[in-house]
Amino acid sequence: MTVLPLWRRGRRDAAAAPRSAELPREAVVFSGGGSLGAAQVGALQALYEAGITPDVVVGCSVGALNAAYLAVDPTAERVRELVELWRRMDRTDVFPDGRFSVARRLAGRDDHLYSNRGLKAVIAEGVPVADLAETRIPCHIVTTDLIAGEPAWWTTGRPEEVLLASACLPGMFEPVPLGDSLHVDGGVSCPVPTQHAIDLGARRVWVLDVAREFHGWADDRMTAMDVLLESFAISRSHLGRRSPIAGAHQQIVNLPPLRIGRHDLRDFSKTARLLAAGREAGRAMIAAERSRTQSAAKPAASAS
Repeated sequence: MTVLPLWRRGRRDAAAAPRSAELPREAVVFSGGGSLGAAQVGALQALYEAGITPDVVVGCSVGALNAAYLAVDPTAERVRELVELWRRMDRTDVFPDGRFSVARRLAGRDDHLYSNRGLKAVIAEGVPVADLAETRIPCHIVTTDLIAGEPAWWTTGRPEEVLLASACLPGMFEPVPLGDSLHVDGGVSCPVPTQHAIDLGARRVWVLDVAREFHGWADDRMTAMDVLLESFAISRSHLGRRSPIAGAHQQIVNLPPLRIGRHDLRDFSKTARLLAAGREAGRAMIAAERSRTQSAAKPAASAS
């Protein structure tokens, strides 16, 4: 496992609870998906309504931000705070630059089009710990090593760097130096990190994949950036469909499709709708899992 050293203690020393050496019972996996990450928060609300709380979280891209936010304090109150953070967020919080700045960087052959200062501010507000190792439950984050061309996993390190790298859309934001390499969005190599949660030994893995169904669009008004982002979304969607391999006593529970139609991952104007869609899908996911467990219990009861 690739980790960062404990470089800094500072902004807040979290009173992290001792972590159990036992294998996790409940894991929650957060996929990438840009502004679709709001639907993951709605699904989290459904999980907490049902009394299901994670022992470990695994995240990629925007899902890394949601995962780390929850890991700081995995309570229902924290989920409510995450809902409010998403309700306040708009496009300029993540993509703060205007057309002139973007055009200047494009003409200057920069390695990115948007400043990451907005994303840094979101991370600083949402994950107020000096190191990921200080969260109350383990938080596993994936980035993509731009030099090695492989996914890299992090359970410690400065959130402003690790989470920034995991959510670094290639070409949109500048690559993030981590260790001795440069890192970009975890969705490039591992958009839905379910297998990692399985490999951690979790008995049940709740997969909040909000990008499984392609929500793209195409028309004659598309810009070069639109084409790039839609192409990345298609690639991510196909990579995320790879079936993980679970053990005999492990269960994978997938979030149903959101059925929201066309959606631009940079569009933060539909947060309320996405939160509601995520809650609905989350409740359906939980109902299906309860039905499965009840059905599985009947033969055992009959045999006894």
